[in-house]
Amino acid sequence: MNRQTRKTREESIQQTVSTKETPTPAGKVVFCRKIVPIAMILRALSLIVSLFCLLPANRASAQQPIKNTRWKDVLSSPGQPPRTWAHLDPLTDSVAGISLNRAYELLKGRPSVPVVVGVLDSGVDIEHEDLREVIWTNDNEIAGNQVDDDKNGYPDDRNGWNFMGGPNGQTYEYDQPEITQTYLLLRSRYDTADPATIPPAQQRQYETYRAAKRLYLPRYQASRAKLLAFTDTTRFWQVAERLAPLLPGSSVSQQAIRAVDLAPDSVAIAVRNVLADAYNPQYGAFGTYLRLVRQNWLRFRQIVGGEALIAYNPDYNARQLLVGDDPANLNERFYGSPTMRLAGSDQLAVHGSHVAGIIGARRGNGRGIDGVADNVRIMPVSMVPANGDERDKDIANGIRYAVENGAKVINMSFGKRLSPFKEQIDAAVRFAEARDVLIIHAAGNNGENYDSLPSYPSARYADGQLAQNVLTVGNSTWQLDANLPSQSSNYGAQTVDLFAPGTDILSTVPNGGYASFSGTSMSAPCVAGVAALLRAYFPTLTALQVKEILLASSYRPDIQVRKPGRSATLVPFRSLSRSGGIVNAYQAVKLALEK
Repeated sequence: MNRQTRKTREESIQQTVSTKETPTPAGKVVFCRKIVPIAMILRALSLIVSLFCLLPANRASAQQPIKNTRWKDVLSSPGQPPRTWAHLDPLTDSVAGISLNRAYELLKGRPSVPVVVGVLDSGVDIEHEDLREVIWTNDNEIAGNQVDDDKNGYPDDRNGWNFMGGPNGQTYEYDQPEITQTYLLLRSRYDTADPATIPPAQQRQYETYRAAKRLYLPRYQASRAKLLAFTDTTRFWQVAERLAPLLPGSSVSQQAIRAVDLAPDSVAIAVRNVLADAYNPQYGAFGTYLRLVRQNWLRFRQIVGGEALIAYNPDYNARQLLVGDDPANLNERFYGSPTMRLAGSDQLAVHGSHVAGIIGARRGNGRGIDGVADNVRIMPVSMVPANGDERDKDIANGIRYAVENGAKVINMSFGKRLSPFKEQIDAAVRFAEARDVLIIHAAGNNGENYDSLPSYPSARYADGQLAQNVLTVGNSTWQLDANLPSQSSNYGAQTVDLFAPGTDILSTVPNGGYASFSGTSMSAPCVAGVAALLRAYFPTLTALQVKEILLASSYRPDIQVRKPGRSATLVPFRSLSRSGGIVNAYQAVKLALEK
């Protein structure tokens, strides 16, 4: 499962609460692509909080996903910023936006060229009304003929590539956390290895394996009882019905459920404890509670049993069934699917579609929102599961695919704390740098100092050198006061380059919908959009020049702000990033015009 939270806003997240693992001790970096999962867990946990329909279903607010909501129905709520706040100007509008509207005034009458932006994410709804006109098209490929017409290794890749899909586009929704992936992938290589015999070139990977093992095994052991409870559905309900007459009356409690003596039946005890853990007094009598669980059994099993059935289950492998590649074979590049089937899923492509809309939703079409860049082609590169962690192999291959097929900007709104094959990702980033591609990366949402936070992908290569073509972005709010930095955003005077609007950002989601999400996952595409804008109107600028302009032109308010995280300490906003500022499209365009 994914980094999912119980909060309706990622702004309030200080640690991850998920159906797959415990928060910061497990070494999680919270990313708002993991806002898809965040979005999904909101719905899922509203199901548990209301087990199931004790609260109104599908309630939407400016902070929650707005499922299948048309633009005309999306209104700013009292106390919330204007819908387009991120495009406003901090000086003229008193809102900490990026001055995009003023930037376009400077660009009037100036020609531009299309710029391809690779969206390495969970997938993009290429049929969305606000995205379909800006989706990248591979003109050298004939769709659907099952032939690699352009000889790039990816047959039928007319609109990007899906590294998580089967031949027909079916895509798995659940992968495992990185600690499980790393442990299972490297166990046979390192579990019985003598540390003294590990070659220096493998030392970092060996230490990564040891860290994963230390985190994984306790969680695996703790989840075994739940796995026992959920493995046999018939047995589960036999035990549940056995409990019902032992818990009469109009009300019950978790303690009362656990107090029922079912020894020595270990399966029965496991089922009893699962039902006790999920019980809420709102559900009333135990019999009523069981009826609600039965009516919503599949979702209940998915949420409550996710850790045991998927996250820490060594036998779970949906990828093998669909994709069929070997995740440990880093030389394998040509796997996956040219499409992603979204029908029947409310999880696939939510996060990626939201990111894509921020970058380049069709401007001025009278439908939906306006993206940042007005002459952009969105290249969907699907390699981040809706739930679970992205795999290093897919990250490296995704970067290479985007670069080889013409992307000049790549957005990566994801991250994790372990990277067993970091060297392969480093090589892909170097490949992008050599081909003049700028990579924008989200800093993550732990409210921690990124300078001392292990997080991957990283702008620092394994050999200690820095990637010059990577920009790391924190999340700022609309408020030009002490609350300017999001309290959930990571920060770092050395490793976070600048901030950008990422709080209550309205954008596109699948099936013609729009939703407001918050997190650095929304901040990164804001910067990616400005980068694409510069590369479109000033096509001679290199990736490194664009990066320099974005840093030099950032808006640097001289104010004291709350340091992100749990602390109430006030610090200069300028101390939270390398540039000390917020991306500013107007000033960036002015600076580009001077070059």
